[in-house]
Amino acid sequence: MSFIPLTPLNIKAFQNYGSIISPDEEVEQLDSEQKNANQGTAIKLIKVSSLQNNFPEQYKIKNPNCNLFRCFPKEHMRKNFECVNQDSSETNVVLHELKVLEKHPFSSQTFIPMGRSTSMGFAYIVVVALPNEKGEPDLLTLKAFLCKPNQAVTYGAGVWHAPMIVIGEHPYLDFTVIINELFDIQKPEFDLQERFFDQQLYLRLITRSQ
Repeated sequence: MSFIPLTPLNIKAFQNYGSIISPDEEVEQLDSEQKNANQGTAIKLIKVSSLQNNFPEQYKIKNPNCNLFRCFPKEHMRKNFECVNQDSSETNVVLHELKVLEKHPFSSQTFIPMGRSTSMGFAYIVVVALPNEKGEPDLLTLKAFLCKPNQAVTYGAGVWHAPMIVIGEHPYLDFTVIINELFDIQKPEFDLQERFFDQQLYLRLITRSQ
């Protein structure tokens, strides 16, 4: 049994896998010369995430699609989790098996969570891996990140990732998803590749004290 390293999401830790939108981090880094927007009622941060469209020109995909995913937590993930990688009694440990990774070779994919309060703790988990020299998942680069409900994630084009893992006691979490897509019935997997694993890969999570 192998455990995937898991850590709270932050801009620097995720930079090899894509980019994130993390308002609290980004606002803290503003200098005194940062100008306000909307007549002083807002702060504008530009280019907070990098969107990629690497489709060949003949497919003429100019604009990304804005989709909606309503994601449901598995029963054993309907718990609130704290920072991991610490000692805890086995009664506080939850294991989550990773069975599949996917990637989009030509497009980035941005997941923007909606409608959950930051007071409820972490809201979802992303699992990512870089491609090896053959384009397959390099399991030595496999990492997982605990994400707050006000953090958005952009998977870089060609970066392997698990399907979204929602956690917490709320029955679901909605995501706005921005991606460049090719709708071609003759090539349904043109920009989607999946790899299934029969080896035991697990997240080890520790429930937050009630």
